[in-house]
Amino acid sequence: MNTFGELFRLTTFGESHGPALGAILDGCPAGVPLTREQLQVALDRRRPGQSTLTTARSEPDQVEILSGVFEDKTLGTPIAAIVRNTNQRSGDYDKLKAQDRPGHADAVWRDRFKHRDHRGGGRTSGRETLCRVIGGAIAEAYLARDLPSIRTVAYVSQVGNLVAAVPAPGLTRAQVDAHATRCPDVAIRDEMSQRILTAKEAGDSLGGAIDVRVEGLPVGLGEPIFGKLKARIAQALGSIGAVTGVVWGPPDLLERIGQPGIQFHAVKDAYGGIQGGLANGEPMQIRTFFKPPATLQEHAKGGRHDPCIMPRAVPVLEAMVSLVIADLVLHMNARPHAL
Repeated sequence: MNTFGELFRLTTFGESHGPALGAILDGCPAGVPLTREQLQVALDRRRPGQSTLTTARSEPDQVEILSGVFEDKTLGTPIAAIVRNTNQRSGDYDKLKAQDRPGHADAVWRDRFKHRDHRGGGRTSGRETLCRVIGGAIAEAYLARDLPSIRTVAYVSQVGNLVAAVPAPGLTRAQVDAHATRCPDVAIRDEMSQRILTAKEAGDSLGGAIDVRVEGLPVGLGEPIFGKLKARIAQALGSIGAVTGVVWGPPDLLERIGQPGIQFHAVKDAYGGIQGGLANGEPMQIRTFFKPPATLQEHAKGGRHDPCIMPRAVPVLEAMVSLVIADLVLHMNARPHAL
């Protein structure tokens, strides 16, 4: 399945070492202000080679809008955009054509489809997520027009066993982006950075967590029963490679969960902004856990892999959450009083 969403639908295509990757966004209403520069700003936050903490694969990731936008506004028709690959170095993967990388999807992909692109993981590469960032930027443009109160900000909350303090309300993306780790905790982020560099030099990797906070959601957003807001978010975030778990609620939920019910329910943020599958008007809070990247030892020491994917995954999570919200807003507008 290469398509995500129902009314606001994103289809992604392309492989890590192919000519290009791209996105087709169908269902965006007409008249939404949208420029190539808006998409580029979003892609630049995910782009490889941003710092010494990320892969050395240097891609400009310049986006081209092919359709669906005229005079800087959406037409209501499918929006197609592509990013051309320029720094593949596919020859680095020749030795892996007949060799499965431990911890990667190589073996199961070959067993299922009987044929695979061994160059950089092909379609299973994290590079596919740039297509999601394009879709998320379009979703945010739509939401900015129709529901400007919605604000989605993600940040790295854990690297290895280093856990950041919970930031104060009002955190901005600019504050998150001010440090290469994308962690806003000034007391720990330099240590996180050093841990990542140490792992990179040793051919090792680190997992951790990213928190997402969404403010300004309309009360009742979501579809009860099978289309619950948290179910849709789980599908969206669980589709990202290396994600191992998603938790709703305050950052200390795992500690609170052992409390008696009277104590647990006395705090209104215990629900993470969702009750009965619908937004309750409180900020939606989500913590997503990532396993360490599977490229290790001699494969990792070549320097073309992320030793820790969380810093670059921050805009990907924001994009997927925004896509879910945009889709559910269209559902709510179409059927405000029906299940």
